[in-house]
Amino acid sequence: MSLARKKLPYWLVALLLVVVVAVVAVTYLAVTRMGRTTITATFPSAVGVSEGTDVRILGVTVGSVDEVTPQGDTVEVKLHVRRGVDVPADAKAVQVTPSVVPDRNVQLVPAYSGGPKMESGAHIPLERTATPVEVDKLYASVKDLTEALGPRGANADGAVDRFVSASAEQLGDNGAALGRSIDELSRAATTLADSSQDISETVVNLQSFVTMLARNDAQVREFNTQMATFNNTVAGQREDLQAGLRELSFALAEVAWLVRDNQDVIRRNADRLTTISQITVDQRDDIEEILKVAPLALSNLINAYDPESGTLSMRANIPEFQNPAGALCQMMKLSRLNPGSELFRELDDMRRADIRACEELAPERNREMRAENPDLPLGILAGELKQSIPVPGTVEGNRGWPMTPTSERGTR
Repeated sequence: MSLARKKLPYWLVALLLVVVVAVVAVTYLAVTRMGRTTITATFPSAVGVSEGTDVRILGVTVGSVDEVTPQGDTVEVKLHVRRGVDVPADAKAVQVTPSVVPDRNVQLVPAYSGGPKMESGAHIPLERTATPVEVDKLYASVKDLTEALGPRGANADGAVDRFVSASAEQLGDNGAALGRSIDELSRAATTLADSSQDISETVVNLQSFVTMLARNDAQVREFNTQMATFNNTVAGQREDLQAGLRELSFALAEVAWLVRDNQDVIRRNADRLTTISQITVDQRDDIEEILKVAPLALSNLINAYDPESGTLSMRANIPEFQNPAGALCQMMKLSRLNPGSELFRELDDMRRADIRACEELAPERNREMRAENPDLPLGILAGELKQSIPVPGTVEGNRGWPMTPTSERGTR
């Protein structure tokens, strides 16, 4: 038994197609609009800018204009930049005319190179936008110039005619030079045309500079006032300044004569100073140690003086005497004979194992020396025999031993 297939009604098929197309359109619009940056810029005018006008960064199209709305004396242009393109938070918007035909595009400058990014919905105020001069304004300026030079203006009494005649007489023999000048001017104009975007950015930067000066007008005025006061002071002290400079010139001349007459002595002293400087550099570590230890040593010397007896309560404490074997190991380091010499440094590297073995055996050698010679002179190896506990009864607050003296034990 077979089931008969039922055909769907045409109106249902049409409805399904409409639903599918609507879903695809909504999805496409959502995907294309997702992540893009929407920006609103305020311009003084927007001739040649309309919906669909390109939005560019460094000449590359990155979006388009969505809406142009007049706002009285200004025009509000709503545009967007496609997703994946970052715009600096302080970017400027400039209208650029690539040709004479008023078909413009909106440039966002500068390109993003790091730092805060412009968020979607941001607004670029009038202070950060620029619009090129309109062609009709140029035509009006040319017309005003023509009328000013015409028979009703400067040429009313033939002044312009006389100027043209005089210029023709003067330039009659300079046609080739004038032609070369015109060629150079044409090349300069071509260079300016190729650098129109840079010039536009320069104008924007100049506008920012002028705005900064206007905002800091008080500081600029104060600076000018201070400079004026300084100039007045210098003008008032002109005679003293001239006298001082005159005396300084005499002193410099005498110094020059002194140097000339004693140049041999100065050269010898400089050579000796070089030697002293080199010695100071070579002994830098020792000098640094002396500067650190000398104040403490001087303080200890002052504290060691006993004014009642007029004596110094001190003794020599040479660390090397407590480790003579270690001192011999230190003498094996040849680099100390000539600090900074590569030859001695290489010899030290070659004998590093011998020096390490000597330092490891130094404590044992010291013990053997102390055992063989109990009474070494000059306090050698006497550090371990120093009295660390004060003798009872010799220091205030430290009582004597609690026992009867030997001399009194037999009297009981």
